[in-house]
Amino acid sequence: MKSAFTALAAASLLVLTGCGGGGEDRPDMADSTPMSEVRVIDADTVDVDGVRYRLHGIDAPEARQTCRAWGRTWDCGAAATEALMSRADGMSCAGSGSDAFGRTIGICSAGGVDLNAWLVANGWALAYRQFSGDYVDEEDRARSNRRGIHRGEFVEPWDWRRGERLEGADRFAATASEALDVDALADRMLRGDDTDVYGHWLDRSVFAMVDGSVAVSFGDFPATDPTRIGGGVWKGAMVGVDAATGERIEGVAEIEIDDFARPDVDIALTGIRDARGRDRADLLWQDIPMVRAISSRATWRVRSKAGSLDPTMMK
Repeated sequence: MKSAFTALAAASLLVLTGCGGGGEDRPDMADSTPMSEVRVIDADTVDVDGVRYRLHGIDAPEARQTCRAWGRTWDCGAAATEALMSRADGMSCAGSGSDAFGRTIGICSAGGVDLNAWLVANGWALAYRQFSGDYVDEEDRARSNRRGIHRGEFVEPWDWRRGERLEGADRFAATASEALDVDALADRMLRGDDTDVYGHWLDRSVFAMVDGSVAVSFGDFPATDPTRIGGGVWKGAMVGVDAATGERIEGVAEIEIDDFARPDVDIALTGIRDARGRDRADLLWQDIPMVRAISSRATWRVRSKAGSLDPTMMK
């Protein structure tokens, strides 16, 4: 996982861009003036030609702030800072009035795009409703689409500055059909890059094919150690690979345990289709004995004469 220190060091890079004039209340976006110096401090603060701007109407994660998604802690503040840095080329700012720290309240733009709105719309900042309602719609859409920090759990930046931190602990686990840096994959997906990743992302887990050949599942997988009498049914989706053709297949999965005291499991994979939309035959296993796998994650595997099936490969 990239450290916050690395992101903070990168944020000190200088680029050439422009800066415009001021305005009242909500400032107007400024036209670009060449050969101005910009330094990104974090995702809602920039220096332009020696003037420090606090971006109007938004509040972004602090540069050292962390969030949690898919059962793992990640450097969301550094990612938000890097997101703004990615738009620094051609950035210009305009504003008037100042906050309690003497920063000019302004709007920054690049290529005609309001970067305040862009950060909120992509989940790298929240609408600062305490002071403005200008970017509420953008935040609502980002939250609905689970972009950026809305992918998982986070502390609102204003509460983080007062000392509040995420509660609980990471419960991240992963399995893949081949060697794969799953931490790096999760990081780039959280930053919005899902190139060559196909499958399903749920609230707490991911089930996908990577680069067309590697099957991977990862996310928040609590240890499973049934001790009480009773049963349960688990339903979700299946993503796999046809061993004969190498094609990706998807379908519906159902796992049923009748009695936790004497566990055996019934597994049904139905509605299976390949990448070209062709139907495949259902796959059914019944009364499969379940044995404890020796694993730090305390996952369970089911074994049968037909082979082994790892439920963590399904969601």
